[in-house]
Amino acid sequence: MKTRILILMIAAIAVTLPVAAQAQQLFDFLGQANLPAGQGGTLSMYSIVSNPVPATPPLPLDFDSFQYTLVIVDLVLDVDGDPQEYSGGTITIYEDAATAADYAFPGTFVDGTAILIGTFDYLNRSMFTATLGTASGQLDWTGGSMVDMIAPDDRLDWLFFTGINALASQVEPGYDEAWDGKVEPEHPIVPGEQMNWGEVKNAY
Repeated sequence: MKTRILILMIAAIAVTLPVAAQAQQLFDFLGQANLPAGQGGTLSMYSIVSNPVPATPPLPLDFDSFQYTLVIVDLVLDVDGDPQEYSGGTITIYEDAATAADYAFPGTFVDGTAILIGTFDYLNRSMFTATLGTASGQLDWTGGSMVDMIAPDDRLDWLFFTGINALASQVEPGYDEAWDGKVEPEHPIVPGEQMNWGEVKNAY
């Protein structure tokens, strides 16, 4: 009888428990952007990636040993309206154990190993006031030293979102705006800790 009850309890748990405990996954960045002068021009953005606790990065990043930067270049302004509409462009996440990133020297943001390289499907930028706004878009990962850690289907349709602050106190010399945002998959791509069959039985 006891064995039968245990089997029934295990079966019920197997139905109700998620396969994995999954935390929100994202790349968290804070950076500085330069805007195009007009339609057909390009936007660029240089940023530092930080540990997004309590969320987790979609890939196993070693923040103790490396600095990670996220860089956008050649994002083309197609429609200069409200919102502004952009397309193309490259987004790259770099891993660097040497030179600390310095906004006065943009080259320090791109001198590491490119762990993820992607392209934007689109990005829209809207300003609510003269100094505050948001930008959002979608991108696909296409290369980089860690891209094979992401299943091919999971490399598509990642979401990009950032708050925008153009207050002079927030913008570094030589830049137009401060961007504080995230890049995240549509759904978690790395399974969390799983409860194996023995752990389920031992729990009862």
